[in-house]
Amino acid sequence: MQFGKQNKFKKALYSKVTILVLLVLIVLLGRSVWERLRIERDMAGRAAQTEAALSELTQRKDDLQERVEYLEGERGIEEEIRKNFDVAKEGEQVIILMGEGVQEAEVEVGVQETALWYQFWR
Repeated sequence: MQFGKQNKFKKALYSKVTILVLLVLIVLLGRSVWERLRIERDMAGRAAQTEAALSELTQRKDDLQERVEYLEGERGIEEEIRKNFDVAKEGEQVIILMGEGVQEAEVEVGVQETALWYQFWR
């Protein structure tokens, strides 16, 4: 009798309906796993991009911090003033290079000196 019970169980297990239900479950489970794998890969890519952006921003922060520390010092302040304004310390001479317009500048200076000399004798 025991042989008959196993036979019924085997028959029910290998029936077309049971196999079809198991195949449907396997397809649904596989689809779910595939979707989770795709999401995990997408998140890994985003994490790598975020890490790269964080590294770049950290480097930029360090560079800006060094620049701020330099500009807070006396030498940095002096450099910025000289760069943005045409100034010189006492005893220094300033040379302004104008390219091909140098001759015109010299002529204008000569005319100005002549005018000052002429006005002096007036």
